[in-house]
Amino acid sequence: MIKNLWRKRIFEKELKESLSSRKLKESFKVEKIAILVDASFGIESDFYLNLSKDFNIPEIQISLFLFGNDSQLEKQYKQIFNIKEVNYWSKFKGELLSFCKNDYDLVINYYNKINLLFSLISIRTNQKLSIGFKGADPRINDVVFDIDPTDKNTFKKELIKYMKILNKI
Repeated sequence: MIKNLWRKRIFEKELKESLSSRKLKESFKVEKIAILVDASFGIESDFYLNLSKDFNIPEIQISLFLFGNDSQLEKQYKQIFNIKEVNYWSKFKGELLSFCKNDYDLVINYYNKINLLFSLISIRTNQKLSIGFKGADPRINDVVFDIDPTDKNTFKKELIKYMKILNKI
């Protein structure tokens, strides 16, 4: 209980700082993508990695981070959320810290529920632009899609459309 109150306090503070410091340059183009994935959707990693073709970037420039414990998907994802990498004071360590410290142009929050840890990881990930789904905390995303995340074809079509409108790909 106290841990959750503490995490909420930290999240609110860091969210405020993140929102005030985030600025998008007009010349910005998407060259590196991080995708935070909710395993409960059951979408295979190939779908996310194939976004590299649409963004015209090498597949290695896409980093996937899985939330959940789907044994089939765990074989496909190298980085999987482990609660042991978050201490009592909400400090990150291990692979989680490494993932968040990398610089990304675009973070895709591929989940649609309010989860304090998911949101905290998202705002701690170095990013220039954030995209997510309705149902998640709307303050962490710059663009929010009101579609079902399991409808991956519609998501992909809308993502590409918005990135072209914003002239980022």
